[in-house]
Amino acid sequence: MRVLFIISDLDLGGAQKQVVEISRQLVRHGHEAAIFTLNNVVPRGPDLEGSGVELVVAQKRSKLDARVLGRLRRFIRDWRPDIIHGFLFDGDVYGRIAAIGTGVPVLNSERSSHYTISMTQRIAHIATKPFVHGVVANSHEGSAFAQKLYGYDPAHMHVVWNGMRVEDFERQARSDREYKRELFGTDDVRVACFIGAIKPAKDYHLAVDVAQQLLERAPDWRVLFLGDSLSAPNAAGYKGGVHSDTSAYKDEVMAHYRRLRISDRAIFAGARTDLPAIVKQCDVLYVTSAWEGFPNSVLEAMVLGVPVVSTDYSDIRRILPEGQVVTKRKPAWIAEAILTAHLDHDLIAAQQKRWVLAHASIEKATQDLERVYERYIRREPIRYAA
Repeated sequence: MRVLFIISDLDLGGAQKQVVEISRQLVRHGHEAAIFTLNNVVPRGPDLEGSGVELVVAQKRSKLDARVLGRLRRFIRDWRPDIIHGFLFDGDVYGRIAAIGTGVPVLNSERSSHYTISMTQRIAHIATKPFVHGVVANSHEGSAFAQKLYGYDPAHMHVVWNGMRVEDFERQARSDREYKRELFGTDDVRVACFIGAIKPAKDYHLAVDVAQQLLERAPDWRVLFLGDSLSAPNAAGYKGGVHSDTSAYKDEVMAHYRRLRISDRAIFAGARTDLPAIVKQCDVLYVTSAWEGFPNSVLEAMVLGVPVVSTDYSDIRRILPEGQVVTKRKPAWIAEAILTAHLDHDLIAAQQKRWVLAHASIEKATQDLERVYERYIRREPIRYAA
């Protein structure tokens, strides 16, 4: 089987990480995989070195760049994939158009829910919808949302949860550094961490209010915010969507944070390459998302033995026991749940690890995708234009 993934870029987001991990695992399963990016932002590119996955990097200069579209179409003709799998909106649309007339089945992805799209995106979607054969969502919530928003046929909607490369991630988390002392000046504290770029889906305003409540209730606790970087300015010069341009939202959140006067005990550490090692030394991870797709940061904490407390969004109730999911978006309730989870730390950590191994390993995710691909691959040879 030859699988071509088309994605906006290989930045540090969750969708990009899944494309890299799934493509590597497909090769390990005896298939061939290639990734075509529509932008030259590829910090995850080195993760593919020696994997056998072919990486093609393009840079589009407009929303629909004819040059890049032509290059993609030529690659499809020359590489001859059995199936094309688009990720993120650009990857979906470019895959649909580039595959027209090739006979190659095209799958799209749904990675979130409860978002809005621009008029331009809506027109692009309507015009190209007939050229997509199926959709893979990474959550049941996202699948239901996409069916309602786009009118997809439920018979061609598939849910495949994200997968973790458990042993590799555990290895990345090994460190001799003492992060509590390094970040807060002492080892004698408990740390609640929060992971994610500062964007509306994460509800950072609620996250900093939770930090204030936790620090008031438990003076021996500290709060650590990680991964708050924003995307670099778009080299192509065109404006991103409403959920991509988050600079104003970040300014609002940081002003809110300063008003609470908690900077001595709640800090922003930025986007760190040693994030797994830092998280492993935290005591609880908390999530305040209002909407999103599958929660990668939750899986990562579960692998590392860190109890998770979360608001109720997406498929989180299918992942965490009821006591770890807070039904009301109230800072005091979430802070109390953090303290309670810490009391049951060892029991929760063991339960979470078992769940990941059973339901969200990279092997499980890849096998589930292989079964989806098999439903669409044409049995007769595909005839490509000369």
